[in-house]
Amino acid sequence: MTQDFSKKMTIVLREDLTSWQLTNTIGHITAYLGNKMSEPFDTGEFFVSKDGINFPRNSQFAVVALMATKEELKNLEAKLRDTNLSSIVYVKEMIDMIDDEELAAKLKTIEADQMDILGIGIFGPKDKLKELTGAMRLWK
Repeated sequence: MTQDFSKKMTIVLREDLTSWQLTNTIGHITAYLGNKMSEPFDTGEFFVSKDGINFPRNSQFAVVALMATKEELKNLEAKLRDTNLSSIVYVKEMIDMIDDEELAAKLKTIEADQMDILGIGIFGPKDKLKELTGAMRLWK
């Protein structure tokens, strides 16, 4: 299968996350996006080493991590509402609670613009993602 270079995953992370919050947020966002992807995730089953060992293929799509302020994340979330891009907004309550029923009840008490966003993941055409996130900085 030919690799598709027209799309990518962009993960936008709040710049002040601790290391464990960062890895938790990235893990949940990328798992969600990979699971919801309708396009083929990879270009084949394995890469094979010289000595014949199989290594499962990774995503055929680029994955870019960006950093943003709380305000930039809120603005991005609002803009995403008017798109049909595959996306996930990861909020603090998702780290704090392990029970989805409790989480659902808690989130019903919070207005969307009051949510404490830790990260946002988006999958789609590179040009659309650049429009939405072009002013944000690479995570370093």
